[in-house]
Amino acid sequence: MESTVFVLITDKCYYHKAIVTIRDIRSVGCWTGEIVLITIDFELDEHVKREFHLIEAKFPLIDKTHLLSKIGPTGFSNSDKRELNKLNQWEKFHVFDDYFLKWDRVVYLDCGLRVLDNVSYLLELDYKGKLLAQNDAAPNYNPAHLFQNQISYDCPDTVELLKRDFGEGILGKQHMLNCMWVYDTSILKICNKTQLVEAMNTYTLCKTNEMGIMNLLFHFKYNVWREFPLKASNGKYLFEWCELNHSHHTTWRDYCFIKYPVTIRLDERPVL
Repeated sequence: MESTVFVLITDKCYYHKAIVTIRDIRSVGCWTGEIVLITIDFELDEHVKREFHLIEAKFPLIDKTHLLSKIGPTGFSNSDKRELNKLNQWEKFHVFDDYFLKWDRVVYLDCGLRVLDNVSYLLELDYKGKLLAQNDAAPNYNPAHLFQNQISYDCPDTVELLKRDFGEGILGKQHMLNCMWVYDTSILKICNKTQLVEAMNTYTLCKTNEMGIMNLLFHFKYNVWREFPLKASNGKYLFEWCELNHSHHTTWRDYCFIKYPVTIRLDERPVL
């Protein structure tokens, strides 16, 4: 029997958003299986565990000392400074810990991401041997969303190292968005958390933190990333960053998953 787990990771700051997504998964998503919530800087309340049937997971914080020493105190010149101010994003690497080998398939969702239809439409996708995620350039394949815009050019030596190890051609390639993904845990035999952390400390030029490193390894090195289809089998768009990304009018009812919806509030429950 194949087994699947949904996974979220949160600190105290994003906890309220995690609960929104977990509630969506259980209610609108109709998921009755296991959900793991990785907690960073707090202990999950036992009442919440029971209410949503959650498994709490704990991992040691990823050491970012070497990373930050290479980046420097002012950060990258062409970034929004998340490399200094959103360090908990690196903790998403725990989703590739060998702990998850007890399941066949892992579905990761960012906290606050809205689940707007049954998760079965996501689970029917072929995930074997793959990591499935949205193309960051979709739906209109925006040329501004190429990998060359994901990195800092402040340190020429690190840029040259990147080109040497992966080829200069990756800079003009499309890449995955990592606020939601599905993966076959068999790929952990190819690349797991240990390799991701090592790459984090080697290629210290990723403006979007862990997303850049995930692309370097899962996409460019190991070629296991496959793009989400535009639409699910129910005819709805499978995923979108925001409804406004489409040139024509849509609302949350046209989607299965949205990261930052504008037609439904965070405190509003979807009623189909």
